[in-house]
Amino acid sequence: MNKKILYNACIALGDFLAFFVLEILGCLLITKDFSIIDLPYIITALSLSVIKIVVGFLLGIYKFLWMYSIRRNLTKLIVVALGIDCFVLILSSIPSLANNTGFKTSIYISIMLMEFAYLVLTRFSLSIYFTHFYKKSKHRVKEDSRTIIVGAGSAGALVLNELGRTKEYGYNIVGFVDDSTDKIGTVIGGVKVYGPISKINEIAQKIDAKRIVIALPSAGISKTKEITNIIDYKNVTVEILPDKTKLLQSDIASNIRKVEIADLLGRKALEVIDENTANFYKDKVVLVTGGGGSIGSELCRQVAKMNPKQIIILDIYENCAYEIQQELKMQYGTSLDLKVEIISITNRPAMERVFAKYKPNIVVMAAAHKHVPLMENNVIEAVENNVFGTLITVELAEKYGVDRVHMVSTDKAVNPTSVMGATKRICEMIVQAHSTKKQHTTFSATRFGNVLGSAGSVIPLFKRQIENGGPITLTDYRIIRYFMTIPEASQLVLQSASMAKNGELFVLDMGEPVKIYDLAKNLIRLSGFEPDVDIKIIETGLRPGEKLYEELLVKTEELDKTDNSMIFIERDKPLELSQVGKMLSKLQEGIDLGDDGNMKNIIKQVVPTFIEKEEANKNFKEQKEDFLVATR
Repeated sequence: MNKKILYNACIALGDFLAFFVLEILGCLLITKDFSIIDLPYIITALSLSVIKIVVGFLLGIYKFLWMYSIRRNLTKLIVVALGIDCFVLILSSIPSLANNTGFKTSIYISIMLMEFAYLVLTRFSLSIYFTHFYKKSKHRVKEDSRTIIVGAGSAGALVLNELGRTKEYGYNIVGFVDDSTDKIGTVIGGVKVYGPISKINEIAQKIDAKRIVIALPSAGISKTKEITNIIDYKNVTVEILPDKTKLLQSDIASNIRKVEIADLLGRKALEVIDENTANFYKDKVVLVTGGGGSIGSELCRQVAKMNPKQIIILDIYENCAYEIQQELKMQYGTSLDLKVEIISITNRPAMERVFAKYKPNIVVMAAAHKHVPLMENNVIEAVENNVFGTLITVELAEKYGVDRVHMVSTDKAVNPTSVMGATKRICEMIVQAHSTKKQHTTFSATRFGNVLGSAGSVIPLFKRQIENGGPITLTDYRIIRYFMTIPEASQLVLQSASMAKNGELFVLDMGEPVKIYDLAKNLIRLSGFEPDVDIKIIETGLRPGEKLYEELLVKTEELDKTDNSMIFIERDKPLELSQVGKMLSKLQEGIDLGDDGNMKNIIKQVVPTFIEKEEANKNFKEQKEDFLVATR
């Protein structure tokens, strides 16, 4: 059981027993007559004790009794307990009721006094207990930090009351910062309000603040991004409160976190899974190919939340598959039926054994070689794995009557300039072509851009370069990419799969494109350094197959909307199966010849939209030069 839930349950049980015992003791203290403690009186005492605890739960008193929420709830609990006793006290003034039930005014006055003493003493004792025995809490720091709270509203006051009144967490609140002219210059709880927020670095230096807590859970993404980009991370530690929903679910201390790159980019993980999506995966056998990868493992995490009958993690790389297996085992234990198969998707006999053994209802295809430059030098391997691995999965899904097959695609499949992007475009063609067959299995695909922090993204590379003291290597100062957090992308993939009818190519709204140069600067700042001073950024030139920008849509004017504003459907007419068959025959001939150069020429023949990166980047420069001029 969760420690917090167990703690709250114990506190509630203790309060219930104490209230009941004090009802008895209060009566005996005044009457000194044991005969009055009859069955009706005991039932009444039990009922009142239960009512107090139930009201306490309804008011959330036993939900937030963790660590330093004790004082906040003490007042609430006193009001509840003594309020109910006052109501009984009023009833005791009615002679007929007092005579029939044993209610006496003097009895309830004594009970109220004893309950007040009990509550104050127990909460004071608990506060001391936590002070002495939870010093190793993950939120504790060794020394007090002079702290500024951004936001002088209710959330900021909550931080002051919960964390700033004790030295345990190390928050020595020395000021608020706010944009409201009505608040600037005032004092809240003995702490002065400064402003505006645009001068936060000057204010922090003036009052010698070493930590900043952004307490604006109601602020939009753009406002949070604006603030996080103002702060000079070289001189302070910056933390942020969660959104309102998470803040209401548990105490502040367990939710406050450091600012992350997603905050600086104005991108955060969104909970997008709805009831219909959850019901779609509930009690289903779900096979995730590439289940150990960055996206594949997150797909498994999200599916696990929706009570599937079984999850099969299929991957060629055992270490990653093992890690997600152990993570899910620790989280769900025996309540989740989880299997792992270490297999290449190009191994048809092994793949067939998996389909025959588990008979999956849903297959999510995340397995693929995705590294652009590497695939430029391993063209045959890219085709064998991405194209024919997809074909094998699709054909076996049809053979074993899978209900839904959904492919994870990429923005690099649109007008591809790389082998990797072109192979994924062929995979889309395969999936859509098979959707034209009259059969039980439904096929679809989702296309999206880069994800923050994935194994193949630039962020892990930049972080390693910063740890080594730099420099950060950037292929081109003008390059831009679409970014989305891994949980958000995975949830949208699963949701689009659940709404598919057949043959759809879903496209995700990736938001605004991000300059990789700005991303590099933000990571340097977030690490406490100054870009181009402490850590240099150098340009190395575009890599093989890399273009300056990415597209998500083949035909931007032809889109259908869905119920989710972040998911669209491209009207892309599927090829005939015979056409796809001819393409695959050419590709197989290229594999048999074993020449990468020849294979690349074949890919260009079967993917008409394949263009050289120089041509794509030239067009991009002509169309978007003003937007892309790097601000160094």
